Amino acid sequence: MPKIGFLFDLDGTLVNSQVAVHESWMQIADEAGFHLPNLDGMHGLPASASLRKLIPDRSDEEITSWSKRLEQVEITAAHSVFAVDGAIELLRYLSTSQIPWTIVTSCTMDLARARARAAGISLPEHAVTFDQVTLGKPNPEPFLLGADRLGVPAEVCWGIEDAPGGVRAAKSAGCTVAAVLTTHGRDELLEADHHLESLDQLLTICGLVVPG
Repeated sequence: MPKIGFLFDLDGTLVNSQVAVHESWMQIADEAGFHLPNLDGMHGLPASASLRKLIPDRSDEEITSWSKRLEQVEITAAHSVFAVDGAIELLRYLSTSQIPWTIVTSCTMDLARARARAAGISLPEHAVTFDQVTLGKPNPEPFLLGADRLGVPAEVCWGIEDAPGGVRAAKSAGCTVAAVLTTHGRDELLEADHHLESLDQLLTICGLVVPG
């Protein structure tokens, strides 16, 4: 069997962090004094990119400052994060089968560690976080770096995502993309090659497990 690798997004794909994210953004909006209508279209993007959309009149220095403050708040709120159904079992199967995988996330390393730990997932040493790349999602750089760290060409990697920006990033990197329908509908993830109702379907779609 040709070598294959898996590049997983974290939030919305392996872990459910919706409560932590909502509460953290509500707190930052209150502290920074801006209206937070909703976060539609911002899931999966780096915090700084979302803040620039929400408060475009603020300076780069202020955006950076609030990004750091948001990270602190989100780390504190990580206790409410939990694993998506099937995530722990899937990662255990890949590890036991010696199939390379890692996490490619728009979180910083500290935030990714906090959320993964709360969900009972061991963050791989070669995980790719926002503070390790020049350009975050939807740019393909994070997925290209993830594939390089696995030692597997991006073209034979599967990118597992739940958000439009992440799907676009993985697709642009050359990955086969499976979108998990946890935070967005199929019609918002049309660039994906496959759509999963749950992570339990991934191994079958990839041909690693024969149905039946």
